Amino acid sequence: MTTQKIFLTTIVLSLLAHIILLTLVGLIGGSRGMNRGEDVFTVTLEKSPDKIIENGSEQNQSAGGPLEDIRSRVRGDSVDTVDLDSTDTKYYPYLVHIKERIDRQWQYPDDAFTRGEVGTTVVQFAIEQAGTLAECRMVASSGFQSLDAESARAVRSAAPFDPFSEEFGLVRLNIVAKFSYTLAE
Repeated sequence: MTTQKIFLTTIVLSLLAHIILLTLVGLIGGSRGMNRGEDVFTVTLEKSPDKIIENGSEQNQSAGGPLEDIRSRVRGDSVDTVDLDSTDTKYYPYLVHIKERIDRQWQYPDDAFTRGEVGTTVVQFAIEQAGTLAECRMVASSGFQSLDAESARAVRSAAPFDPFSEEFGLVRLNIVAKFSYTLAE
C-alpha cells in the first residue's frame, strides 16, 4: 500500500510540474505576441546594419557601420543620428511621435501577405529642423521588393513631421528604422 501511495504521489507531482512548465512556456511565448491576435508587424530601429544597399547593390561598410559612417561625415552638434527606439530623454517624446505617425501609414502589402513573404527592411531617413523629410533610403533589404517599397512608402507618407524643439540644437536628425514583417502563427 505504501509503494502505491508513493507511486501515485510521484505521478501527481509530475503532472503538476508539467502543467506549471507548460503554463510558463505559454506565458513566455504569449508575451512575444504569439497567437494573441496582435499586429503582424512592428517598427524598431537597427543601430548598425552590416550593409548598405543602394541601387540594388550591396556595399560593405566600415567596422563602425552606417551610423558611424554618417556621424564621421557630419561634424558638429547640428546633426545627430539616433535609433527610433532610443530612450534618450532629449529625443524620446519626439521619436515616439515619429514612430506613431509612421505606424499609422504602415501596412503589410496584401500581395506579400498572401504569398507569405516575411523579412526585415532597414530604412534610414533624415528630418530637417522644420520637420520636412530630407532623405529616405533603404539600408538593408528584406529580400522582397514589395516589403522594402512599403517601408519607404510609410516613412514618406508620414512626412512632414513636427519641427524640432530648439532644445535639440539640430538642423537635421538622422533616424534608422527597422521594419519587421512577420506572420502570426
